[in-house]
Amino acid sequence: MLKPKSAMLILLLAMVIASFATAMDMSVVSYDDNHHVTADEASLIFESWMIKHGKVYDSVAEKERRFTIFKDNLRFITNRNAANLSYRLGLNRFADISQDEYVQLCHGTNARPPRNHFFMTRSDRYKTSASDVLPKSVDWRNEGAVTEVKDQGLCRSCWAFSTVGAVEGLNKVVTGELITLSEQDLINCNKENNGCEGGKIETAYEFIINNGGLGTNNDYPYKAVNGVCDGHFKENNKNVILDGYENLPANDESSLMKAVAHQPVTAIIDSSSREFQLYESGVFDGTCKTNLNHGVVVVGYGTENGRDYWIVKNSRGNTWGEAGYMKMARNIANPRGLCGIAMRASYPLKNSFDTGKSSIA
Repeated sequence: MLKPKSAMLILLLAMVIASFATAMDMSVVSYDDNHHVTADEASLIFESWMIKHGKVYDSVAEKERRFTIFKDNLRFITNRNAANLSYRLGLNRFADISQDEYVQLCHGTNARPPRNHFFMTRSDRYKTSASDVLPKSVDWRNEGAVTEVKDQGLCRSCWAFSTVGAVEGLNKVVTGELITLSEQDLINCNKENNGCEGGKIETAYEFIINNGGLGTNNDYPYKAVNGVCDGHFKENNKNVILDGYENLPANDESSLMKAVAHQPVTAIIDSSSREFQLYESGVFDGTCKTNLNHGVVVVGYGTENGRDYWIVKNSRGNTWGEAGYMKMARNIANPRGLCGIAMRASYPLKNSFDTGKSSIA
């Protein structure tokens, strides 16, 4: 039989875990340099974090290994947040993996265009001029041109999600209808790319243009694994069709801004930093290189407390960042943009309602 003191400790532990599990904010923002997290505190936080994210480990040894990584990330978060930066880090879904594991898990876009690829001439469509008058802020979510945040899972398919996100947005801009399209269609059928082993956005656009358009997620739901292409799929289903795609001038945030004022845009960035991994909120201007490895969609821009930012849609579910989004610093000194966001951006083209082959539009 438990002693009263032991029973009270167990009850207290259960109450603390329950309170952490139901809390909306797991960012440990109350900690600072003078508040060192004890082993007991870290254990409670870890247990509540596991409940929140549905984490279950195969063995006690694996749980201990993950707890060790978690504590290290917790210390990193606490120290960075104590610096009162323009952004906050938090215990998101990646808090139990190391930076090396995160890099291996999360990056699936090749920074180079395909070999022997006819790289489309960079268009002057969105080249800026002195006469341009652009909105001070744009958010395509407010215009109903952005589908809900998706989760690519353990499949390295960011190349497909970023391509699809830009096509979904353009289809809404041109037709007035927002349709959730299929990343799995690209993963299974775009043989020029490597499915869950990574791919190239240019090749994805060309597949959509040359192979009868892109199917809907309802008809071709996401499985997060490589699959067999259904050869009769496009013959029996309506598809969203593109007329082409173009690349923005490299290293030109002004052109990127003009493009985003007209439509959501695909960008390839370097998301491999530990700060990017653990980002929670605010205008991110942290450590970032330009080794392009991750496809995202730029769905707007704005200014917060005097700091310009891009609105970047990720494909890691709504428990990463600001409900799946990042505010990434805009107009920085480096012409490549933070994390290389201005280095290799592109956008699809759709002139009008499709004719000939049937289209959802």
